[in-house]
Amino acid sequence: MIPVYQANPEAGAAPGEKEKEGGPAPRRSIVVVEVGRPVVQDVRSQIGEPDAIISYQRPVLDSEIPLIAGEVYKAVAKAASGGHEVHLVLSGPLGLAFQIGQLVGLSHFKLVIYQFSAGRYRPVPPVTREVMF
Repeated sequence: MIPVYQANPEAGAAPGEKEKEGGPAPRRSIVVVEVGRPVVQDVRSQIGEPDAIISYQRPVLDSEIPLIAGEVYKAVAKAASGGHEVHLVLSGPLGLAFQIGQLVGLSHFKLVIYQFSAGRYRPVPPVTREVMF
C-alpha cells in the first residue's frame, strides 16, 4: 500500500482558462486516484497539477476497496472545502468507482468526473437528480 497525498495550495483555474465576466475563473482542485497503473503524468499533461494523489501501484485486494473509497472521500471533501470544484480522475476497479459514488452522493460536492476515452481524459457530462424520475 502506497497512499500518496500531495497538497497544491497554489491550484486554481486550469492553465488557459479564461476569466469569467467580472472575475477570475472558479477555483478548482484536481484529485487523482490510481490503482494498478500510474496515470498521474497523463493527468498533469492533460488536465493540470493534482492537488491530491491516492496511489496504489499494484492490484488491490477486494477487502481494501472500501478503505480506499474512504481515502478518496476524505480527499474529495478536503479538496472541495472553500467551495472548490473538484476534478476527479480515477483509474481503478469498477467496484471502487461505484463505492466512491455511493460515498460522495449526488449534489454533495461540485464534481467533474473524468474518464479515459479515445486516448485522452475527458470530462463526463454531469448526472442530476432528474434522471432518477
